[in-house]
Amino acid sequence: CRRIYVHDNFFNIKAILDSLCVSQIDGAILDLGVSSPQLDVAERGFSYNSDARLDMRMNREDSLDAYRVVNEYSQDELRRILFSYGEEKNAAKIAANIVKAREQKPIETTFELSEIIKRSFPPKKRYGDKHPAKRSFQAIRIEVNHELEGLDKAVEDFAEALKPGGILAVITFHSLEDRIVKNTFGKLKTGCICPKEFPVCVCGNKPKIKLVNKKPIVAEEGELKGNNRAHSAKLRIAEKL
Repeated sequence: CRRIYVHDNFFNIKAILDSLCVSQIDGAILDLGVSSPQLDVAERGFSYNSDARLDMRMNREDSLDAYRVVNEYSQDELRRILFSYGEEKNAAKIAANIVKAREQKPIETTFELSEIIKRSFPPKKRYGDKHPAKRSFQAIRIEVNHELEGLDKAVEDFAEALKPGGILAVITFHSLEDRIVKNTFGKLKTGCICPKEFPVCVCGNKPKIKLVNKKPIVAEEGELKGNNRAHSAKLRIAEKL
């Protein structure tokens, strides 16, 4: 069995397969999000539980990092990504406090950012089951790594590369990326898209996949006891027609 390791973004799957002279594949697993080793190495700057320089790059060769986002983005841009990518209701207040703090000095570390975010909440909401910085850190990480831009196209490209009967499995870890995968699978499994009033199909559109599981597979209680990070994971599987 021959293994080939490619250091690249899976969004570039078409070019990757072309470079390897591979026309079709039997299957693919897309494990989206941050890996545990990235979270557990403090210096990578992903976690609000460890103090480190703001980074959050999955690929450390990329130029954009969390430090630049936090210190260079405008208040409106910060509010937008916190609300859009973190679904953070307190986005406007957090963005304003970040800008106010960096006027005194650059925000350099995860703990500095975490404290600014924490102070943006009323005291009674600063402590609870979820860390107040969780959504904001997610949003900044998504922006740094462009995690959602082109995800739908990447899923389509993988589906196109499959052999008939090939399997595409995608694991998501938050609602934004899961929604994109769900909608893309829905588009790929849909046949005729002509208006209902048309007597016959003129679009010629045919289903490209079928869903293996109609509802996403989630971790069971036993798995969560040994791997709590799986609590938000959802697995969607499709088969190429």
